[in-house]
Amino acid sequence: MPVVRKAQGVLCPVRDLARAKAFYGETLGLPLREEDPEGRWVEFGPPRGPGILLYQGAAGSGGGAMFPVRNAQRTLRRLKRLGVQVGDLVEVPGVMIIGTFYDPDGNPHHLVQSLRPKAPRRRRASEGSEVAPTEPQP
Repeated sequence: MPVVRKAQGVLCPVRDLARAKAFYGETLGLPLREEDPEGRWVEFGPPRGPGILLYQGAAGSGGGAMFPVRNAQRTLRRLKRLGVQVGDLVEVPGVMIIGTFYDPDGNPHHLVQSLRPKAPRRRRASEGSEVAPTEPQP
């Protein structure tokens, strides 16, 4: 069974978040997806698909791919049992839990567990009828 199923995007530390925001948004023209109200991070990318999450940090100190998982702690333990070098779990309260692991060359990658409530899924309606939200399935 695979440990992860898809890539969520790229995590990239930057020295100057305002400068990086201008570069990715204005220079490259990437759409702003979300921004932390406290100014700790910003995410660029289309509404669906992988994004680039920039955060204030020492450049070159922890970028890498992000992989969405349901339980970061359990997945990190599984990787460790498989002989993968793992790091700590870090929680961004109310937003996410991030667990770091390293590939054989020492490149860091990240497991991302969302702490946000899931929006109700919408079910398809037959032609001409309204689409009603459905409750998420456990």
